[in-house]
Amino acid sequence: MADEHPALAAARAHALSCTRCPELAASRTQVVWGTGAEDADVLVVGAAPGAGEDALGRPLVGQARELLDRLLSASGLPADRVFSTGLVKCLPPSGRDPTPGEVANCSGHLVAQVELLRPVVVVALGDAVTKLLRGDHAAIRERRGREEARALGGLAVWLLPVYHPGAALYAPALTEELALDLARLPERVARGRPELEAPGRP
Repeated sequence: MADEHPALAAARAHALSCTRCPELAASRTQVVWGTGAEDADVLVVGAAPGAGEDALGRPLVGQARELLDRLLSASGLPADRVFSTGLVKCLPPSGRDPTPGEVANCSGHLVAQVELLRPVVVVALGDAVTKLLRGDHAAIRERRGREEARALGGLAVWLLPVYHPGAALYAPALTEELALDLARLPERVARGRPELEAPGRP
């Protein structure tokens, strides 16, 4: 990544050497920082890497990634306008969910990504990510497809909760709703950044 912006390269290097969660540092093969354009309009956020992501060093791999890429392409959003990452960058042991403490420890890396990538839309994949980024307990079925102006990392963005493509693989109805939600991404990007009063850090 010789052409990576110096500030983004520094943030990535900081994440790659992170040991704030000793159990995750011991269980991971590598830190899954994220992939995509460093001037992305859309930041896609999953939860934590699974074994496949840990092995390949990329977020969201396999059939779930194929479905997401297919739906993003169908929306008309260019692939080079998207960056994908996770709330947590390291594989939890035995594939368990990350703990609240681990999410908190990793939050600085996501904040750095938001501040440096400066996306217009942040897509929250699934229930857990939606709840954490929204800061409440509303279920994904109540929030999906409804973008809201939010401050993340001191930046005003449109937060768009959607069903996780991994869940949609096994439920055609969810796939249809995910497709509908992602189809409007170019429109949301074209709308531009929302205006918030004095956006602050989460």
